[in-house]
Amino acid sequence: MRNFNKIAVIGAGTMGHGIAQVFASFGYTTVVLARKESSLKKAEEMVGANLKVMLANDFITNEQAENTVKFLSYSTDYTTLKDADLIIEAVPEDKKAKADCIATIEANCSDTAVIASTTSAMNVFKVAKMKHPERMVIAHFNNPPHIVPLVELIAGPDTPEDLMADMKELLTGIGKQVAVLNKYVPGFIVNRLTAALLRECSYLVDKGYCTAEDVDTAFKANQGLKASFEGPLELLDYIGWDVASNVGRLLYPFLCSRITPSPMAKRMVKAGRLGIKSGKGLKDYSGKTREELQAVRTEKVIKILNTIRKFD
Repeated sequence: MRNFNKIAVIGAGTMGHGIAQVFASFGYTTVVLARKESSLKKAEEMVGANLKVMLANDFITNEQAENTVKFLSYSTDYTTLKDADLIIEAVPEDKKAKADCIATIEANCSDTAVIASTTSAMNVFKVAKMKHPERMVIAHFNNPPHIVPLVELIAGPDTPEDLMADMKELLTGIGKQVAVLNKYVPGFIVNRLTAALLRECSYLVDKGYCTAEDVDTAFKANQGLKASFEGPLELLDYIGWDVASNVGRLLYPFLCSRITPSPMAKRMVKAGRLGIKSGKGLKDYSGKTREELQAVRTEKVIKILNTIRKFD
């Protein structure tokens, strides 16, 4: 396995600071890089707040919290990339921003450094113009990255198998569960599954078959309950593949096949009901800040993960 002694994360936002925090907590020398000192200060504040919540819920050990403070630094000096073994790009989901960031990385890093993009949808292998494309992977951390265990690891057309194996071993070593894609496909795994599910959910509501609340109730009280320990394909081992095949033959012709955003989504956007960011979505969130709502949700995720850990 390659030696990943120093990790650099470019981007101090929601994803960047959380990814850096995880590596540092496992004892890796890690630096967060950003153009503005104000962004780095905010990132440091967010890491501090994360540690308090995680310690309060027994999600990390005192040693991991101490490691985070000890091994994590913040800088605007991109020349620090020269001795980084792994550089993770975590800038906004914009083609120019991604391309410019990767170009900056290659201009400052060593020829042996590995570069990973956190893009959640973009084919950065086409966007980036690289001198050494064989060093590039996509490592899609899921939000919030310091809590959610999943990382989707995607190979580029020039990515060698041994690099994918080394990255998987590295990520597994910091407590992540890795889903590997051998080539880029739009949406990877998670977003494709989410899009397919949401298309059918909104279709049921748009057709007047049920309310949005009933859709969420049906999911949470069945699939959502079992999803903590059982994937949808694994589930079929218990249902029976013959039963699933027969049900599919009867049901698939009646499922939504729309290739445009749902009428439900359009109505919500037109009404300004964007969710917690606007104070209203399907529910009314007025009276509470976005940060407060996110904190409550994060604690719920931590409690579920702590419970799942007991299954092992």
